[in-house]
Amino acid sequence: MSIADMTEMHNLLDETADCFDDLMKQLFDEVPEAVPATNQMDWSGQVSAASDDFRKELAALVERFEIKLKHGEFK
Repeated sequence: MSIADMTEMHNLLDETADCFDDLMKQLFDEVPEAVPATNQMDWSGQVSAASDDFRKELAALVERFEIKLKHGEFK
């Protein structure tokens, strides 16, 4: 079984992606000139798409390190 399939790891990855999502959405309120969006709804959509990609990349990263560990690359 891959560690990436474990419920606890899924929950941690989800929490991290949710935190990223929340912080990026706050950016519109705090520094609106720093975001490439015309309105908050547009920015929210961009952030949601980025958060989805971020979550997938985190899962892939966990899997890559699991494989490295299993192959003894950290001896």
